[in-house]
Amino acid sequence: MNRSIVAIAAAFVVGTSSLLAGTALPGVTAGAKTYKLNNAVGKNAITFVSEAPVEKINGTADGVTGSFVLNAGDVEATTGTIEVLVKTMKTANSKRDDHMYSPVWLDEASFPKIVFAVKSLRDVKVSNAGGRITVNATAVGTFSLHGETKEMTTPITLTYVPESDETKKRASGALVMISTSFDVALKDYKVKGKEGVVGKSVGEIIKVQASLFANS
Repeated sequence: MNRSIVAIAAAFVVGTSSLLAGTALPGVTAGAKTYKLNNAVGKNAITFVSEAPVEKINGTADGVTGSFVLNAGDVEATTGTIEVLVKTMKTANSKRDDHMYSPVWLDEASFPKIVFAVKSLRDVKVSNAGGRITVNATAVGTFSLHGETKEMTTPITLTYVPESDETKKRASGALVMISTSFDVALKDYKVKGKEGVVGKSVGEIIKVQASLFANS
């Protein structure tokens, strides 16, 4: 009887472990590796768009740094931090940019960085074609702007390229490209701007798109 109970318990543990196991990248050795954003792999950049009745503003930011830890045997456990320097945000109008950095708007002097901290991935789906592994998932984490931090989830696409003679021409190790897009509501981060401008000349919602490149 005792042996039967032990066998049932062992089977339960094995079954539960398999259910809890994370999604693996096919053909990639399991294990956590750190990937650092690297402009040698590709230009790390953020674009943002403000649409309002009076004006549409397109902007970019290239002061992007960060790293993440990816376990090829458990993609859901991915964590990382991406930082953007507010001072590198540009809208092709230097006077408007100075206003954007000012205390009335983003207050760059007090809050010089925008930070997206990733805690995990969920809803992971993996495909493999042409030597590239593509992961579609939802990133779960926090977004910090203007001294405010909010929970955030956003869809991401991660493309994994194993190291080869061709990739070594760009950077060492495996390469990873990430793209994502999300909306930022200014009121959520207490960005009030000049009275009467938000909603008229500056959109209440800012659309953000990120293209990130890293190597192990």
